[in-house]
Amino acid sequence: MSRSLIIAGVLFLLVASCTKKQPQYQLVRPSAGDRVVLVEEFSGALCPNCPQGTAELESLKELYGDQLIILTIHAGDFAFKFEDSKYDFATTAGDELLDLLGNPLGYPSGVVNRKPEGAQDGYQQFASRWSSSIANSIADSATIGIDQEISFDADTRQLEVTVNILPLEASDRSLRLTVAIKEDKIVDPQADRAAAGGVVKEYVHKNVLREVLTLAEGDLLEGPISAFSNITKTYRFTLPPEDGWWKAQNCHVVSFVTFESSEDALGEVLQATESPISE
Repeated sequence: MSRSLIIAGVLFLLVASCTKKQPQYQLVRPSAGDRVVLVEEFSGALCPNCPQGTAELESLKELYGDQLIILTIHAGDFAFKFEDSKYDFATTAGDELLDLLGNPLGYPSGVVNRKPEGAQDGYQQFASRWSSSIANSIADSATIGIDQEISFDADTRQLEVTVNILPLEASDRSLRLTVAIKEDKIVDPQADRAAAGGVVKEYVHKNVLREVLTLAEGDLLEGPISAFSNITKTYRFTLPPEDGWWKAQNCHVVSFVTFESSEDALGEVLQATESPISE
């Protein structure tokens, strides 16, 4: 009996000791199934098929919830305004992402976690492939933990984003971090083959890329990467004055980590997170 009590006491001390060490890690270790998938959708106000692609992504978002993040980039052949458009959704960052990810052979098109599987050319995939590609990526185990802390001053419109990255495995490859701002509920004309006259005058645009706070390919996080060695990066940005858009309550910050690109391939998106700027 005495020996059993001693062993039980030692086990208790070991468990207590481990418990005391856990708070140094800011992130909870993800398990298989905690993978968050990023879809970079390429679109344009003059694209008549894009609303159907967007509807497909919205259906998948309902299915996967927080495990799916959508970033809609207006760039390429259809990223032009109508004469009566109030807004121009094209951005320098969007053009840079188009150069990085490749020009679609047709629209709607999207890049799923920057993986080439099922792509019609490079990394771009037609909408018919999105569902299976997203399901395959979500099934992968997470090797990175990531979260972000958002601070926003409504008076000065100053935004501060602190991203915490926790590698769960050691790697001799470098990582890159991308931080972007997107906006929902922007009302402006959109071509739509299913609409009378081919245009929806008050179309509600969602997930629209507004700005990238890092390099388009992501800021380099020098390797080699040590397991469970936390990496923290902070970014600041002042939101432009609100003028029908740049509404803080409709904006979200999207951050994601990729491997550094090799000579013949882009780095896959390893994990992503999304947070509102203002509740």
